[in-house]
Amino acid sequence: MTDGGDSGSGPYVQRDAPAEGVVRLTLNRPEQRNALTQAMGDALRAEVAQLRVDDGVRAVIVAGAGPAFCAGADLGALGAGNQSWDERRRTLGVYYRAFLDLRDLAIPSVAAVGGPAIGAGLNLALSCDLRVAGRRARFAASFVRVGIHPGGGCTWFLTQAVGPARTRELLLLGGAVDTERAERIGLVNRVVDDEALDATAVAMARALAVGPPAVIRDIRQAVQLAQSSGLEAVLAFETGAQAASLMADDAREGWRAFLEKREPVFRGR
Repeated sequence: MTDGGDSGSGPYVQRDAPAEGVVRLTLNRPEQRNALTQAMGDALRAEVAQLRVDDGVRAVIVAGAGPAFCAGADLGALGAGNQSWDERRRTLGVYYRAFLDLRDLAIPSVAAVGGPAIGAGLNLALSCDLRVAGRRARFAASFVRVGIHPGGGCTWFLTQAVGPARTRELLLLGGAVDTERAERIGLVNRVVDDEALDATAVAMARALAVGPPAVIRDIRQAVQLAQSSGLEAVLAFETGAQAASLMADDAREGWRAFLEKREPVFRGR
């Protein structure tokens, strides 16, 4: 657990003990609907840094305490003080780095969205590999409605998830998206009843955790490459990654399990 250091009860990011290779990180500022401060961003970065060195963790769930997933940036905290443009830019750069840290983890992640994911909260959900939402969840990139340019990679995350036309709609109008439309346009992978959200997120994370770690890592990297490069670059990456995987113990275990009609036990070797 990490105490973010801003006012309140803390810890601002709660980390549960790993279970079956899965760890849960929960934004823990429910009285402010888990609105993000720089201290919360620092706390999230610290937890993600710990995951990088924890060999027992093979997947992570990101959730929010209380009725909201994350209501975006705490505009009061973000706008406090009399900073110059350069100082504000540096502050925002530190604040938003948490999203990149999560996306760049070597292990896969699942966002369990149990309530509104607004602005920076939407970015946080989109930083995860998979997203499952309860029916009371709502999504919005409502920066324009408060006179602020989108931040935290929102234009990139949204464009990759839903394409440029829908990104323009969501950013220029700033309206909310319910779970039915969110699933239809690709903001989330799955929508479930609210009471099934936790179990579904855990099941998804455990399915990731028992997979071959190196192959899952390389698939995630290949998909990221596909978002910015052409087919030739992706084929070159896939050729090298597939050749390496064929030489690994996990591939031999996978083939033996297939022949023996059992589930494979991948050990990351």
